[in-house]
Order: sequence, then structure tokens, then C-alpha cells
Amino acid sequence: MAGAPEGEVSNRLHRTVRTGGELTLSAPFGDVVLDDTDTPLVLVSAGIGCTPMVGMLEHLAATGSARLVRVLHADRAPADHALRADTRRLVAQIPDGWAEFWYERDAAEEAGVRTGLMDLDGLDLPAGAHVYLCGSLPFMRAVRAQLRRAGIPARHIRYEVFGPDLWLAHAEG
Repeated sequence: MAGAPEGEVSNRLHRTVRTGGELTLSAPFGDVVLDDTDTPLVLVSAGIGCTPMVGMLEHLAATGSARLVRVLHADRAPADHALRADTRRLVAQIPDGWAEFWYERDAAEEAGVRTGLMDLDGLDLPAGAHVYLCGSLPFMRAVRAQLRRAGIPARHIRYEVFGPDLWLAHAEG
């Protein structure tokens, strides 16, 4: 389907969930599990990759976390940004929380957002931060390279790929 997001879950969400619809989220599980340390935290996502990040934000807000938390999200447009209001609400509940959004189009519709693809140049990333990435493989490759250039050690970067059988394509090659 031309223009459709990759992935079984993403396509189901696009087919069945409409603006204003409600989804129930839980804390993430699998490879991207939030560590409960007090280290600075950077949550980086694109598209529906924000879903586990919002679960982490829910946990941080509910537990009264005092962690330094930075949320970085990229999307096509504000209207496409799933859980945008939830993200803003939860970040506001974290004393040292802050969010930055990038939109490829229609960025002027929302104050304080950036236009274009995510670009970490010039952002003040916290020293010693643990970073969680979730989005498409090309997005995560590009952002991981930016994080490494910014001095974030590879061992501090955790990720989850949202996409169809990406490991299979590499295993068969």
C-alpha cells in the first residue's frame, strides 16, 4: 500500500484507530526496557516508535522520577504524531523533563518545533545519558551515528526496530 507505514502493527493502527481514539499502553518489554537508575535519560523516536517511549514516560511520571529526561521525536507532521498530547503532558510532570519535536511538513502549525529531519547538532545532550531509540531502521542508523559523533558511548544506546522482519532480510543474505 503506497504511503503506508511499514510493519504489521503500524498498518493495523492506521486502518483501525482514528483521531481521538483511545489506546491502552503498558510499560515496554523486550529489548527496550527502562532501567530504573538515576542516570540522565534521552528518549529518541520517530513515527509510532513513540509508543514505548510514552510507556516509559508514564512510569517516570507515576513514580515521581527526578531523572533528567530529554524526549526527541521526529514525524511527518503534527497531525501524524501519535500520542503527542500525552508526551507533552507526561514530560511536564517530570521536574527535569524537556521535549523537542521535528516535523517534515506543517511544522509552523505548532510553536517551538523544528522543521525537517531530526538533527542533533547543537543539542545539549546530557553527559552520561542512557539513550533509547525506537523507529525505522534508517532513522535509527542516522540518529545513532549522530549520537556517537556527540560522544554517547555505544553501550549507552539501546534500541528497538519497528518494521517487518528486518532481521530475516539480513539472515537470508
